[in-house]
Amino acid sequence: MPDVTETVDVHVPIRTAYNQWTQFESFPQFMDGVESVRQIDDRHTHWVTSVSGVRREFDAEITEQHPDERVAWKSTGGDSTHAGVITFHRLGDQDTRVTVQLAWQPDGVVEKVGAVLGVDDRQVKADTRRFKEFIERDRVETGRWRGEVPAPGADGPGQTADRTADPTAPESGSITRAAATDSHADDVIDVLLAQHEEIRQAFTRVHTATVADKAGLFANLVALLRLHETAEQTVVHPVARAEVSRGDEVVGQRVAEETEADRVIARLSEMGTDHAGFDTAFAVFHQAVLDHAENEETQEFPQLRRNVPADTLHALAAQLRAVQNSQL
Repeated sequence: MPDVTETVDVHVPIRTAYNQWTQFESFPQFMDGVESVRQIDDRHTHWVTSVSGVRREFDAEITEQHPDERVAWKSTGGDSTHAGVITFHRLGDQDTRVTVQLAWQPDGVVEKVGAVLGVDDRQVKADTRRFKEFIERDRVETGRWRGEVPAPGADGPGQTADRTADPTAPESGSITRAAATDSHADDVIDVLLAQHEEIRQAFTRVHTATVADKAGLFANLVALLRLHETAEQTVVHPVARAEVSRGDEVVGQRVAEETEADRVIARLSEMGTDHAGFDTAFAVFHQAVLDHAENEETQEFPQLRRNVPADTLHALAAQLRAVQNSQL
């Protein structure tokens, strides 16, 4: 099985470089042989590749993921045997070394000849160069998923294969972004986390959209953001003021961030998705929204889960949905 390893140094923080490699659906933007990747769930993806004119489809499983260290996957079904490991090494505050290791089983004369002639090596080298150009262009990731997937057989007490919130967050009670355990099913925190993930995916769709589709996808994202913001301000912020440490200060900061987001949305809408500066401005806006969501997930949400009774959290979920339904 051919095995190709390439290393590239990128001028972005290790967190940014790692976060981008968790966004499998963005791979076609810098991996020439990948036509599409669809995220099925936390650990499973579906790939369509075209190498040396040979098109293949296969399913893959994320076998290991450790924030700012490693992402690994392998094919589990379809017409290709394929595996990949990406590792990250901090060179400095603003520089990261990324090592890409890919392995696959060539099938058919064209692929086997390509492997012998080194076509595969050159393609991976070109892909790492394109990744460098891609991530250094705006110096911000198109999305993030700070989950933890233990290596096979490495699950220990308290570990699961589900993706969890950022382990570097200061709040020890960080909340999972994946489906919560049954004891918290369908409470307001679960609803908000699911909506945060939906918003992250909507941002990625805008980033990866064709010119023809971008305006419509941006409009959908704006509608989603406004729906979420209205319900959060109506239902969640009043509770956070009472139940979160320094609640008035924290909620005041969130409201200020949301007000600024409204102003940026207005400027982006006036600019139009076909404007030469739209993508750069949109990337900056994307990062601000990601930071806002992460702050909520690591600061307010754990405190709400600890301080507010479970039945109240479930009642708040119903109120949140009612407010949002009234806006549709």
